[in-house]
Amino acid sequence: MRNGRKHVQIIDFRHRPHTLNKSDKTLIISALENESVIVYPTDTLYGLGADVRSESAIETLYRLKSRADSPVSVLAESVDSLIEMSKDLNDKALELIQTFLPGPMTVICHTEYPFNERLFSNKRTIGFRVPGDDISRQIPRLLGRPVTTTSVNPVGEKPAASVENVRAYYAESIPLMLDVGALKQSAGSTVMDLTSQPFNILREGEISRLELQEFLN
Repeated sequence: MRNGRKHVQIIDFRHRPHTLNKSDKTLIISALENESVIVYPTDTLYGLGADVRSESAIETLYRLKSRADSPVSVLAESVDSLIEMSKDLNDKALELIQTFLPGPMTVICHTEYPFNERLFSNKRTIGFRVPGDDISRQIPRLLGRPVTTTSVNPVGEKPAASVENVRAYYAESIPLMLDVGALKQSAGSTVMDLTSQPFNILREGEISRLELQEFLN
């Protein structure tokens, strides 16, 4: 069933290990292959996940975010996967990626991977995430390709930190949510542009400028 359905399913991880069982995998794959948008936790905030190649899912994502076309980051299953999808990474970029990922950082890279066109910046770059939590990276690994990762909120609203917050924003419009309970307040991921020389911090988040100083010269 597609995105218009009203029934919401919740995978509750609050009192169980953060690994996907057979039933969990079936629900996640079914939702993503039916071009739905799901909610999942990361190491910073809850994220909206859609198949990066699905026109219908990406359209739904932008509608949920209440914004016109603007870049949306993607979640890779591993550092190796991120590096494989990126191009023109120099030794310093590789060192930064391998130092801080998995972790609360988004790296902006050139890529030739066939992401949906709406996800790219006007410079043909993409923001890549490899979070440090136990759940999120299992999703692209299960699907066999990346999913989107962007905070769960309409533009101008505070990012959702719990399933209750998600429902307050979106009622029954998201068919599947992965619930680990309320997340602690987070500054979000630090966003680093690796396509500029020197590298540029576009947003300072959980990883501070001081921690990154050796990569900024």
